[in-house]
Amino acid sequence: MFSRFHDYLTAHRVTVANYGADHLDGFFTDLAQDCAPGTTTRLRYLKLIDRFTRHLVNVELRADNPAALMLVNESWPEDEPRPIYLSSEDDARLQAVCVSTEDAAFKELRNTAIVALFLASGVTAAELRQLRVDDLDMHGGRPSVLVERHGPRIARRVPIDAFAADVLRSYQDARRRIQCATQWMFIATAGGKPMQPDTLVKCVRASLRRAGLSAADESPRLLRNTFGRREIIEGKTNEQVSNLMGLSSHRTATRLRQTVDEKEISDAQV
Repeated sequence: MFSRFHDYLTAHRVTVANYGADHLDGFFTDLAQDCAPGTTTRLRYLKLIDRFTRHLVNVELRADNPAALMLVNESWPEDEPRPIYLSSEDDARLQAVCVSTEDAAFKELRNTAIVALFLASGVTAAELRQLRVDDLDMHGGRPSVLVERHGPRIARRVPIDAFAADVLRSYQDARRRIQCATQWMFIATAGGKPMQPDTLVKCVRASLRRAGLSAADESPRLLRNTFGRREIIEGKTNEQVSNLMGLSSHRTATRLRQTVDEKEISDAQV
């Protein structure tokens, strides 16, 4: 976890020995983009930074501890919110629209492929935006995607669920035919600009509508959690699911497992 804070300080040309309260505020603003509201992620980061900075003060490498001042006003939530996800039935309905259609325009194919990859691999929006064309391996024994380390997420290669293979293969072939200055897998313009976060949300929302679905939070996080929950239903351990999702902690997998009943697991194993 600490590496993300260190990377943020480095990018802003300060160190752990001289960062200030404004840098902490900026870091947590940045962190909020990747965290679900109401979770303990912010507080866990703050406690970690506080402990480390307190050590620096004790060894006289710092004179103050900005994190301690922020920590005074923080408290653990009594209960973390229930994770958002699609039920197994709704998951299947969304999978059914993640297909390529004959003579589809590039943009339509791209948007469908984006949703298919979210649902079939559990990557985050930030990770998807950073994927390059060659990170997607659609021609091996089992399709997979290489996800580089991003912020707190660990690097990993994730197998892609079979339902998404055809549309992702079609999109990758179409993307390779476009000559542009960048190698981003998903591009917003012919010039090769990467996708914008709000466009990714629109892709998810449009696919949900095609499947006749709606949700309280129609963001890529919905599909990421659905992927993780599906893997649990299919018999994977919390550790295996956390590794697939790039998480060093099992907290998310544990919370997702609490939403699964024994019947769903037994039905999946029949």
